[in-house]
Amino acid sequence: MSRTLREPAQKNMGSFKELLDGEPTSAVGTAYTAADEQYTALVSGVSGKVTDPKATLDRIFATLPRLSGVKPTRPGPMGGEARCGKGETQGVNVEVCAWADHHSIGMVTFLGFPKSGSADSLFVRARSQLEHPVT
Repeated sequence: MSRTLREPAQKNMGSFKELLDGEPTSAVGTAYTAADEQYTALVSGVSGKVTDPKATLDRIFATLPRLSGVKPTRPGPMGGEARCGKGETQGVNVEVCAWADHHSIGMVTFLGFPKSGSADSLFVRARSQLEHPVT
């Protein structure tokens, strides 16, 4: 876990809370560095009532104007809407994937991800580690 990058992930988490219809039932905002230190992942998410997942994603990506090629991607087994886009900040490649469904909102930001790579499959894995159905 990267304590240095945890602050931006927690800031995203706070912004997501404002997109819920009511209070969050859980929240996460943290950062991890891959074991081989090739990239870092910032993870932010909240659970609660989401009235319009598509409009929620529209609002999230509207706050990220420096991303390009934002396109739908597989949301994974929990469903909902998901999109990914690419960018660069301070010479570092960035890939952002976000999801929204009727019960959660989240985003995984990959820093230092190879330009030729695609974080889509890593996004689905990360989301499945964060989010579990209520039993």
